[in-house]
Amino acid sequence: MAIEDLYGDVLMNIELPVIEVYREHPELLDFQVEEGLGALISRYRAEEQGKVVTPPRVKGLALSVFDAVLETTEMMLGRPEKVMDTIDLPTLLSCLARIRKSVNFWTKQGGRRGYLNFMLTALGK
Repeated sequence: MAIEDLYGDVLMNIELPVIEVYREHPELLDFQVEEGLGALISRYRAEEQGKVVTPPRVKGLALSVFDAVLETTEMMLGRPEKVMDTIDLPTLLSCLARIRKSVNFWTKQGGRRGYLNFMLTALGK
């Protein structure tokens, strides 16, 4: 079964903060979303492998995406306390990778804001 079918709600909860950053900063571009998500994936992979988690190497709007999504993903992992249904780290990494793949797909389809515009349309603007 596809990850979208199994974890559609998780994917949407990760994507909503990205759209909020876009609404606050209409100059946001897909590549900045991809960079922010990539930094999150690196962070959680390091954690999964028992390595030291270092500060993200992104700045500007990519860092805004990183920070916004990090807040949500930490809650999804039950941190600092369980306030919602939680998921495990491998599942979270799979969901982040799937969204990153979607960003790349929609950028190729629709240009520099293909993903962001697709998401706004999907959410009914």
